[in-house]
Amino acid sequence: MCLLYKKCEMTILKYLLLHVLCSNMDNIIENLKNIGLTLSESKVYLFLLQYKESKARDISKKTGIPTSHIYSILEQLLEKGIISFKIVNNIKIYRPVDPENLYLIIQEKERKLEKEKKDLKIFISKLKSLRVENPKENDFKYFEGVNGIKSMFNEFTSSWEPNSKVYVSSAPIAYEQWNAFLLEYFHKPRIKKKVHMQLIVPKSKEIHGKEREKLKYIEIKYSESVHETEFGVAGDYLYFLSQGEKPYALLIKDKNFASTQLKIFITLWNSIVKE
Repeated sequence: MCLLYKKCEMTILKYLLLHVLCSNMDNIIENLKNIGLTLSESKVYLFLLQYKESKARDISKKTGIPTSHIYSILEQLLEKGIISFKIVNNIKIYRPVDPENLYLIIQEKERKLEKEKKDLKIFISKLKSLRVENPKENDFKYFEGVNGIKSMFNEFTSSWEPNSKVYVSSAPIAYEQWNAFLLEYFHKPRIKKKVHMQLIVPKSKEIHGKEREKLKYIEIKYSESVHETEFGVAGDYLYFLSQGEKPYALLIKDKNFASTQLKIFITLWNSIVKE
């Protein structure tokens, strides 16, 4: 009875150990995939780390990857610089290199990303050169969805002149969905261009207002009124931001509209007694 109990105990222990190893292996494979390896590449790389070196045919058998695919996978890992090979009796024996070389994959991705950024910058400059020399004095654009709203804000901030002014009567939506984005892509360029801002913040979002009070070139008032639609004015531009099933916004370039909306803002601003 005691012997049977010990056998059962050992079986359970082996099962638990195998479960832990498999769980860890899944985590390692997921991390390798995040770095940039495919599932098959991750399996082959891990196999070589465990067995130190092996022939392609043996790797295929142990990993379950067909021989018709194994050679191309090994070539890809060689190109990535994380395995090598030696030739013994005219047969390639594959083996892993130091795992530190995984950094090479990240460095290569960063290099490509940097090149793509430079290429995109040049491409955007070329697109801008295609613009009509005398753009329309009046224009309006409708934006929808998360990326659409980000594009609207980018276009609005691009219209600012250095040392100019911007006026915003904000709505809760701005802080609930766009807080981090606005701090990075609205306020950073504003401060860089030394654009002075007057901002009305709903009293319920005072915590975000206090966060902005630490920034340069800004004056804030807190309103008890809550509006579903936010608006902002800068020069001849104004925008309206609201939320339906998904966020949407309207960006208008019109001197008369902007002037009228600015008067509305000033009326709201002067009606708030600063504490």
